[in-house]
Amino acid sequence: MKEIGLAFLWHMHQPYYYNPADGRAVMPWVRMHATRGYLDLISLLDEYPDLRQTFNYVPSLVRQIRMAVDGGVRDLSLECSAAPAAELGPSERQFILLNFFMVSWETMLMPYPRYRELLFKRGTKILESSLPAAAARFSERDIRDLQVWFNLAWFGFRACALYPEIAELRRKGASFTEGEKARVLEIQREILGRIIPLHREALERNRIELTTSPFYHPIMPLLHDTEFARRALPDLPLPRRFRHPDDVAAQLRLAVGYHEEVFGTRPTGLWPSEGSVCPEIVPAVAGAGIRWMASDEDVLFRSIRSRDRFGVLYKPYAVEHDGASVAMVFRDRVLSDRIGFSYAHADGRSAAADFLMRVAEIAKMAHGDPPLVSVILDGENAWQSYPDGGESFLRRLFEGILSSPFIRPTRIGEFIERHPPGDVIHRLHSGSWINSDYAVWIGEKEDNDAWDLLGRARDALRQRQGAGGEADLDKALEEIYAAEGSDWFWWYGDRFSSDNDAVFDELFRAHLRNAYALMGEGAPEELDNPIINLGRISVSQEPRAFLKPVLDGRESSYYEWVDAGKYDATRADGTMWKSERFIRAILYGFDERTLYLRIDPLNPADLRAEAEDRVHVHFIRPREWRISFSLGRDGGRRQFELGRRLSNGRFGKKVAYPTIAIDRIIELAVPFDDLGFGEGEEVCFYLQVKTGTQEWERVPRAGYISFAVPGEDFELQRWSAL
Repeated sequence: MKEIGLAFLWHMHQPYYYNPADGRAVMPWVRMHATRGYLDLISLLDEYPDLRQTFNYVPSLVRQIRMAVDGGVRDLSLECSAAPAAELGPSERQFILLNFFMVSWETMLMPYPRYRELLFKRGTKILESSLPAAAARFSERDIRDLQVWFNLAWFGFRACALYPEIAELRRKGASFTEGEKARVLEIQREILGRIIPLHREALERNRIELTTSPFYHPIMPLLHDTEFARRALPDLPLPRRFRHPDDVAAQLRLAVGYHEEVFGTRPTGLWPSEGSVCPEIVPAVAGAGIRWMASDEDVLFRSIRSRDRFGVLYKPYAVEHDGASVAMVFRDRVLSDRIGFSYAHADGRSAAADFLMRVAEIAKMAHGDPPLVSVILDGENAWQSYPDGGESFLRRLFEGILSSPFIRPTRIGEFIERHPPGDVIHRLHSGSWINSDYAVWIGEKEDNDAWDLLGRARDALRQRQGAGGEADLDKALEEIYAAEGSDWFWWYGDRFSSDNDAVFDELFRAHLRNAYALMGEGAPEELDNPIINLGRISVSQEPRAFLKPVLDGRESSYYEWVDAGKYDATRADGTMWKSERFIRAILYGFDERTLYLRIDPLNPADLRAEAEDRVHVHFIRPREWRISFSLGRDGGRRQFELGRRLSNGRFGKKVAYPTIAIDRIIELAVPFDDLGFGEGEEVCFYLQVKTGTQEWERVPRAGYISFAVPGEDFELQRWSAL
């Protein structure tokens, strides 16, 4: 078998949470991810000296890490964590109850009995209007324990190895002291101080390659010209034209300069924000001294009009435009997404074996000489879904790579130097790593409204620059650059949602307001009003009346499920985007005695007779049960298995139920009595789709769908509430 180059690029990025107007970061995620993914990945390499990898750090993230280390910025979560529990006021207590359960419940909360107890004491679903009543239920001890657990749960496996007291505090579990809490926060600060020196040391020892992104993580093609969005989507509604190619060059120039200041050397590689590229950015990238950049495989396929993976994907290319040229590689989406999404709930050994098996297949089939497999993914968010933070998987994977006779771990730039591109792309496709277009960041009303406000501010600054004056225009321009970041536009519109949409919206508008203030001008009144539609329908529609569906695997009539609760799985509920999905929606409802579930696939053809995948419906409250069945259909009724979780963690004797039908949709029914769920109890559940032991979809990605078991007067109560 021929040698194959295997290159990992771990992309590290957080939005620019810092608002210079008040000197605060609005969210704690730079601090939290530092104690997990940033520390875990770089320090684990010390145990594998022959491994070579590439790390991409967005400069605005590096700046936030440095500010946190220097004490120049604090976030409200840190302030509420550090304050003595006895001295917290009502608003601070309510903030803690609203925000300190923002972890992966399945892997970072449920394994810890005290943290789980605090969640159920607050309630798994909470509205701001109910926070005062919830806060009244929490004692000083409860609040202090919650302050500790939110910070304690975020530590990754390397932090636990470096600081044994983390494990000791987790074992203690409850009744923490103010001194113990202070130590947890002190460890966070120490870890933050380690991140940049560890990367710089690994770079100096030639163990890693450090690359960059445009400074504030903008979508460069849209900064160049928003009309470029129509190349992939000709009918996309667009805002008033935004056309500032100079900002592309500036964001790159700032990134390269800051990278050199922090790490002592200029970067030669670039991960364009969200893998977003177009021909016109090539001269700016080359002009910044960048020798290579990367994007998604689908961008390549559309550029050369071939989808022959083994023939075209596994090699570098030269991309040319307007007399400039840079090298380019394209990520293997399947391998990258399996680490990011599919392997989290698999055994580490089997997940690593699956990955290595796929690399071996590429080594046999790929045409490159030698082939280069580029695995490029988010280096932060995936690890929250791994029960051990990814440690067992990463160790098995690294050991398998280093023991392989044909895999050569490599940095991307190193491979390109040894094997310069032989093929040229003369017309690079204009698109990103998501659907090969830019629709996530432009085209919906909220996106376009934000672009219009950004464009007005950018035009106002250009006019002020021409007029001169005493205003601080350089700082105003910096605020414009921050507002050009992709993150604000990610959360606008209906494609992605989080608990913090309103915070992102406010921060985007704050950057623009700051820019106007620094220009010496009054900000437009529109910047005082939210861009997001705060009154839009929630992802889940609550059940509105009793149901009595016909279980035939088809939507027999519009009215059959019209009053059901609904969870729309096509609207992502987290920070990551998944390219492969099965579930379109989950509908749920009941009559007085029976729970009904309906699962709508994105493509009914996926419900085929030979399907090997299984669906698991996990009830985690009020008691733990699991419904399990195969996706394969035979045009008629099937059966599902129902089992209850035992004290050993396994599911006990399974009972088969025939009340399921799979055809174009999946419909099933199970009596409340058989689940042991009583009137008024809160039910929490989620769905998994698995192949063997490997999960490849979880809905919702984080948290649970919940409802209360109805009484006979449910419909009357619903009617009275209208």
